[in-house]
Amino acid sequence: MTCQYQSDFLTIGGFDMEVKGWGGEDVHLYRKYLHGDLIVIRTPVPGLFHLWHEKHCADELTPEQYRMCIQSKAMNEASHSHLGMMVFREEIEMHLRKQAYRTNSDAAG
Repeated sequence: MTCQYQSDFLTIGGFDMEVKGWGGEDVHLYRKYLHGDLIVIRTPVPGLFHLWHEKHCADELTPEQYRMCIQSKAMNEASHSHLGMMVFREEIEMHLRKQAYRTNSDAAG
């Protein structure tokens, strides 16, 4: 999300209209501002919010766009904790199997 004066937006040339599909246009816009004569300030604004909507990462996207789309989904649709549980699933399952084996061995012996 961005907030800017329309005059500044037009001065830097606006969005890159060559970008097709999902993603990238915001990064290009940000880079244009960074390379221009304007000062970029990134700050949270309490009244500014992004209305959630489902993202669909289409097969037709370039590899870079697809990666950015998946990253965006991960950042916005799953908690850090949940993503960690998915990444370490095998390690967690192995630990639980070891614990169950120990519990069963202690009960039998």
